[in-house]
Amino acid sequence: MFGVTFDEHPDLRNIYLPGDFEGHPLRKDYPLLSRRMKPWPGIVDVEAMPGEDK
Repeated sequence: MFGVTFDEHPDLRNIYLPGDFEGHPLRKDYPLLSRRMKPWPGIVDVEAMPGEDK
C-alpha cells in the first residue's frame, strides 16, 4: 500500500487492494476520480451577472 517491499517475508500479499492494482493511492500525486472535472447531471450554465465579464 505504501510502496515498501520487505525481503524474505513468508506471506507478502496485498490485503486491501486487488492484485492487479497499479500505483500508490496514498501518495499526493495519485489522481483521484473526485478531483477530476466531470459533468454534473442536470446542471445548467449560469448566466453572468450584469456588469461581470464571462
